[in-house]
Amino acid sequence: MKQWLASASILWRSPALAILAVGQIATFLLFYSPVSTVYLASRGLGYSHIFTLESILLFSIMILEIPSGIISDRIDRRWPLIAGFALDAASKVLFALAHDFFGFACSYSLSGFSIALLSGIFEAYVYEQLGESADTQAVSVFAHLSVLELLAGLLSSLAGAWLAQSNLAYPAYATAVASIMGAVLMLQLPASPAPQNEGKLSARTSWKDLLAGLRLLYNSPTLAYVTIGSSASFALFNAVYTLNQPFYQRNGLAIKYWGMFAALSLIAAAVYNTCAAAIEKKLGCTLALFSAFALAGLGFAMMILPSALAVGLGMLLIVAGMHGKAPVATALANQFIPSKQRATVLNIASSLGSLIALLLNPLIGWAADKNLLATAIAVSMALFVFATLWLVIAGKSDQKG
Repeated sequence: MKQWLASASILWRSPALAILAVGQIATFLLFYSPVSTVYLASRGLGYSHIFTLESILLFSIMILEIPSGIISDRIDRRWPLIAGFALDAASKVLFALAHDFFGFACSYSLSGFSIALLSGIFEAYVYEQLGESADTQAVSVFAHLSVLELLAGLLSSLAGAWLAQSNLAYPAYATAVASIMGAVLMLQLPASPAPQNEGKLSARTSWKDLLAGLRLLYNSPTLAYVTIGSSASFALFNAVYTLNQPFYQRNGLAIKYWGMFAALSLIAAAVYNTCAAAIEKKLGCTLALFSAFALAGLGFAMMILPSALAVGLGMLLIVAGMHGKAPVATALANQFIPSKQRATVLNIASSLGSLIALLLNPLIGWAADKNLLATAIAVSMALFVFATLWLVIAGKSDQKG
């Protein structure tokens, strides 16, 4: 608790981090989350369409992510953050207004551009605002930010399920309004000049930065796995938000209870994140990250049981694992990367991971259209493979060290 209060104090006493935190809360008020699949289905989309949208999202991220990281390591990080939040708001407005696959594809594409601008840059901004205490406080502060996001998701899930009982579109409208408010708030974000600003960019210098980032990832298997693996596994973790709803329907669970299970899963994730620093200290980075993957694998295995309660508990484990791995992986990755390369390397790794996830999404969607139970089992097995592979890589790294 003392560590939690200390991280909260650091976050809210910094004007820059406080504004960023409130903006993140507004962005994570995803009222449509507990009914997103049925909302898209009501507008004519099937599982294959939905998972294809996820691939469009990842492809859009890949287009912009590496260039944005290179540029943000040379200019004030404030501007990419403002642009990222603005694009997020635009994507959610379009999500609420779209009525066909093309409209939703445009929405997901804008969302991908937003994520590309924020990915790496957001983390670098926070890490550098912590100053000299970054190495010791990073896990706690990132965990605190994650808990705030989860609390926003918790409240919006409950409210969204309630709104959906009147009209499936209402949660999407509420999400768009909240996101617009967050984007406007970002205009107050203080400047954060990039370290060693070299002035005018050149293609040659940017190319060297790209090669240097790739070289760093190649020479550090642990860093490569933590960053690339986390991004690639996103498709597996994120599948819960599409697959849980048809499993609820199969077990006859009313929509009004979907938000309750979503809220409980976010509470579990918030508790997990609150204890992230203590768990990492007790188990070490290797086992802490392994546990997060294993929890999610177990969760997908539970979703195939013929019980709405089992599906809900499975979702709880998956969401807890998804969010529980983030602060440990983020802090560990940042320790390996020099400040002047941070956003570039993080975005290169994220793009490589997104390429893998981009290929996985259509496969998951195709499988879900064929057989939901088999798809959940396959995703569960894939997560256990990720967990085991991490133990192997981390073990080899320890032996070298």
